[in-house]
Amino acid sequence: MREPRCTSVVPSKNLWEIAIEFLGKIDIKLMEFNLKYAYITYCICRLEKIPKRIISKLVFLSCFNEVGKHYEGENDSGSQIETYLFLKYFSPIKKFADILLHDEKSKKSGMYAFGYTLDMCKHFTSYLLESNDIDIAYKKLEENKKGYAYLDLFMLNRLIHKTDLLYELNSMHYKTVVYKYISKTIFSSKEKDSFFSMLASLFEMYSAQTLYHSKLTAIIAYMIAKHMKVKSIRCKKIYVAGLCHDLGKVCIPLKILEKPDKLSDREYSIMKRHVEFTKLILKNKMDYDIIEIAYRHHEKMNGTGYPNQLDKISLTIDQRILQVADVISALIAKRSYKEAWSIERTIAILDESANEGNLDKAVVECFKKNQKKILKTTNMLMSQADKVYDIINKEREVLKNSSNN
Repeated sequence: MREPRCTSVVPSKNLWEIAIEFLGKIDIKLMEFNLKYAYITYCICRLEKIPKRIISKLVFLSCFNEVGKHYEGENDSGSQIETYLFLKYFSPIKKFADILLHDEKSKKSGMYAFGYTLDMCKHFTSYLLESNDIDIAYKKLEENKKGYAYLDLFMLNRLIHKTDLLYELNSMHYKTVVYKYISKTIFSSKEKDSFFSMLASLFEMYSAQTLYHSKLTAIIAYMIAKHMKVKSIRCKKIYVAGLCHDLGKVCIPLKILEKPDKLSDREYSIMKRHVEFTKLILKNKMDYDIIEIAYRHHEKMNGTGYPNQLDKISLTIDQRILQVADVISALIAKRSYKEAWSIERTIAILDESANEGNLDKAVVECFKKNQKKILKTTNMLMSQADKVYDIINKEREVLKNSSNN
């Protein structure tokens, strides 16, 4: 079984906007730089009359410049390699990632020159924002140019003399243009599917533990929904809500998020706010039903949950399914504060929680009845993800060794 295809329930442009906003929560300065860099890339490519299908990919690459610098882990491969691996394995523009490394592969594909176009736009953006002076920035670029094409330099010169570029970058004009352009970009069905992988993998930049939990929760919730005969479109919405339900944790300090000990009352009150932050990140970018499923995953049937102490009358079956899946995922997986629990102990906790009125008994019973099938599929899908990470780790070592030679 493959993970569900959910492009029918969330437009790709909305997923892109969520990714941008999520990264902005991690590093707002880098995200603002990337959008300005993307705007200059867009302007240069338009002047050079590069085909629209190529421009969209280059603008996309610019938006995720140095995104790899935020990845956790003990590797010291450098942000460029990490960015390349992220774009190659998780983004909708896998085939274009090669141009970031200026390697022989991109030379053969005819994309090699675009790597230098991106490099020129990136450095000019950096010089311009540093000096806030067009002439100084262009002079620095000429002094430090690395074999940039004459056409690229000519078009950059034309751009800065025919537009008020500094004003456009200091206003919101650049952001409006980039967002509007990406929203009109046509992605293939396969590329659209990759947006979900990209969005899920963004968690790893902040917390690998949160990434694993969100993916596991989404799969379990989807499988329970299927066994409860929930309509296909709603199953997909539940799955997407599962992937996104903890997005707001990017606003929670890591020392609280991954604390190995029990949280203090103050820390717990801060942690609880992640559901509100999730709702803010998803607002106007996803279907209302998906947002509410994600937002309400800590509510309880007896009204003792948070953030709004809703009871069973206010909670839909879709929301109740994610609540149960969230608990299962938290119990059966290893966390910073606990080891993984056995399925027997997990079921005992679910029964206790259902009897106390916290969880929906029917959802818990469905999981218990179909636990073997659900966990078999879940383990298979999670192991597929592990295999991808094994491939990434091997390629990282190859790239790291080649860069050192």
